[in-house]
Amino acid sequence: MELANVETLAGRKLPFRETVIIPIGDLQLHLDSEGGTGPCDFDRFKEVIEWGVENDAYYIGMGDFVDFASPSNRAKMQASIAGGDFYDSTQEALDYVGEKHLQMIEEVLEPTKGRWLGMLEGHHFWQFSDGTTSDMRLANFVGTQFLGTAAFVRVQFEAPKQHRAAFFTIWAHHGRAGGKLLSAPINQLEHITKSFDADIYLVGHHHKVVAAKFSRIFPLWGIKNHSLKDADRYLVCTGSFLKGYMAGHQKGGRPQGTYVEKGMMNPVALGVAKIWARPKYDSTTKSKRQSGKMEVILSVET
Repeated sequence: MELANVETLAGRKLPFRETVIIPIGDLQLHLDSEGGTGPCDFDRFKEVIEWGVENDAYYIGMGDFVDFASPSNRAKMQASIAGGDFYDSTQEALDYVGEKHLQMIEEVLEPTKGRWLGMLEGHHFWQFSDGTTSDMRLANFVGTQFLGTAAFVRVQFEAPKQHRAAFFTIWAHHGRAGGKLLSAPINQLEHITKSFDADIYLVGHHHKVVAAKFSRIFPLWGIKNHSLKDADRYLVCTGSFLKGYMAGHQKGGRPQGTYVEKGMMNPVALGVAKIWARPKYDSTTKSKRQSGKMEVILSVET
């Protein structure tokens, strides 16, 4: 598990004002033989990034940006390469295709450089002959830390003078397994809250845009008086850009659905979850060195 303490981005601290953070993942870009993006709603992806640029957003990568190779496909190809079943030219050709996928994504992400909190590894990615993966290269391209499988990300905001920095903590994982109901990823995250403490829990993979808020209660012990304090926590499944049902979709020259259609899976709402974070200090304390109190407002849009 990686630990990322984000104090500055693009050479400066995050401003002490309401800020939007957009988790991005499950794009699963796959170029077809005609250069199209197939089930990937690439136009929606571009619109989300354009909106983020216009609104000074920050981002966190949730994995599965390309759909070049699933874990099983990747294992078979790598075993063939290791066993000498492929010529070097075959590996080079596969790397070339992997690069073409990345180039399309990088063109869209160019204006977001320096505004990423980190980037997770998904389970759909391409591993190049030099050992790097498409997720690692995207992280390097946008200038952020590659977070691997799971991570705690501590996000700090610039504080007014004589105050400590305000911050909140994200726990993030690409995700695993599945479930047909909207509650599936939320149930998965709720179990995580038993073992890991954070303000926001993020998971991708499920291709759902859904969020839930819950509270934790803390006792505050004073010299004479005691009280209870509640703190909101958020469980968020971060959405996707992969269309499950497409009119007239063909494969092999005949009508054939995507794996979603073949599996009789429910269609999902495409899009992202936007996290609105507003730093706020407790005005009731008399200390000039107030401890940071973070209020997080969450909105989910598709």
